Amino acid sequence: MKKIAITKNEEAAAIVEKVIETDAQEITLIVPRFSRLVDSLSNFQLLQREAVAAKKSVEIESVDDRVLEMAELSGLKATNPFLSKDRRQFSDIVSSGKKESPSQKRSFFKKDSKFAIKNAADVEAAIQSLELPPLDIDPAEAARQSHGYVWLMPMQVIKQFRKFPWKLAIIIGIFAVSSWAAVTILPRADIQIIAKKTEWPYQDSILADKAAKLDSKNMTIPNQVFTQKKNAELRFPATGKKMISKKATGRVSISNAYSSAAQSLVINTRFMAPDGKVFRLVNTIVVPGAKIEEGKIVPSHIDADVIADAPGPDWNIGPVKLFTIPGFKNTPKYQSFYGESVAAMAGGFVGEAAYPTDSDLATAKQKANQTLQDALKTDVLAQIPKGFKVLDGSINFSVVKQTIKDTVDKDNQFSIYTETQMTVLSFREEDALSVLTQRAINEKGADAELRSTDLQYGIARSDFKAGKLSFLVDFKASFASRIDQSALVSRILGKPEIDLKSTIFSLPGLDSAHISLWPFWVKTVPTDPEKIKIVID
Repeated sequence: MKKIAITKNEEAAAIVEKVIETDAQEITLIVPRFSRLVDSLSNFQLLQREAVAAKKSVEIESVDDRVLEMAELSGLKATNPFLSKDRRQFSDIVSSGKKESPSQKRSFFKKDSKFAIKNAADVEAAIQSLELPPLDIDPAEAARQSHGYVWLMPMQVIKQFRKFPWKLAIIIGIFAVSSWAAVTILPRADIQIIAKKTEWPYQDSILADKAAKLDSKNMTIPNQVFTQKKNAELRFPATGKKMISKKATGRVSISNAYSSAAQSLVINTRFMAPDGKVFRLVNTIVVPGAKIEEGKIVPSHIDADVIADAPGPDWNIGPVKLFTIPGFKNTPKYQSFYGESVAAMAGGFVGEAAYPTDSDLATAKQKANQTLQDALKTDVLAQIPKGFKVLDGSINFSVVKQTIKDTVDKDNQFSIYTETQMTVLSFREEDALSVLTQRAINEKGADAELRSTDLQYGIARSDFKAGKLSFLVDFKASFASRIDQSALVSRILGKPEIDLKSTIFSLPGLDSAHISLWPFWVKTVPTDPEKIKIVID
């Protein structure tokens, strides 16, 4: 014995093929509720006919009473795996084709209101067994009309309940409520419609310009330009070694206590410390004139850079209270023009020292640029609003200014000062979808309904100076024929099942449909729109 489980949507022909192809001679088909087999008795007859032709024994196993009834009507053995009682609780006149033993019979007073009837003798036996008054019709005629099962005649039942009228009232009430529920509450129609889908593709470019408007014909959308600047001075190790001699440098505050007239001092003007060490002006300066207050001279001051006359650490002196100007010696200005250093002179050196090689400089520039680029990208992208799209190729990074200070510090490091700028051209993704979707709808027409879209971006070409961005897209829109669900419901209200199927399967653009009227005895569409459920995919 081999069991084969089928799905509720399998066609009879496919099931027959499974029966014929299996090696087993005895086969049990497990049929689920609401199987398509119950659409027609001919499906079961086909199954029985082909099984006999293939010399196979086929049994139906199901919990669906309609499946069991139609199987037995076709001559197939049918069982409910969960129930042992009579399965014909939903049919009042059905021929079983099998003789039941007395133990299988059920009387009205137990649970079933049917009694197995084969002939007039069975009718009379039922009357005697249930102690009922004689029937109003001939027992042979009752047996003929029963087709194997017959409801006990209503008058006989009423007579049985004359002694207990409240029982009859309960039974009638239950019957009335059940009938009302079966007619008004239970019936419903479930319809699933799958429409044919067609694709609309677009593989071309879109132009984004800050001055543009949404235009599905020319495929233009507006964009937005985001710009930010950042600078930093970063230090890097100097790996080179060489013999160098460096002069000490510093700053001197130069005073004019001579007159109210300004005094020009040229580059390389000497300033002498008390120990005889000479420092020279790095640049030409003009010492402002002194002020005369109440007949007294108030000296003026100006700070200037100086450099030692010779290299070496001996010139790292200071601070110095008084620098004289040898050029004014033997003149009245010698005592009235002087200098003072608040901080010590520094940098004087002779010997081996670190210096940045060309490789050090190149590496430092690259790292400085990359550091600022990463920082700028994080900052710029953080300020772009949600919903904006940034494509590869729409970001521009530039170095505005870069200055190298190759003098190494005590840690043998030099510095690079860098100023950078980043510009991003971005657009609202919903704007791109809008022009693409509108273009698709315009070309497909009003009868097509948009179901889904898929958008992929390609290479972007940017003109940062003009603020323009052009980018490729690969766009697909899925359309289906438009179905007016409300109008369809109005068309099928109260329709017989055959007219319902004719209406649904004649819909334009239909790919497939599944129609289900429930419960199984319902053969017309409910007249209440709330009982009709239509799902369109």
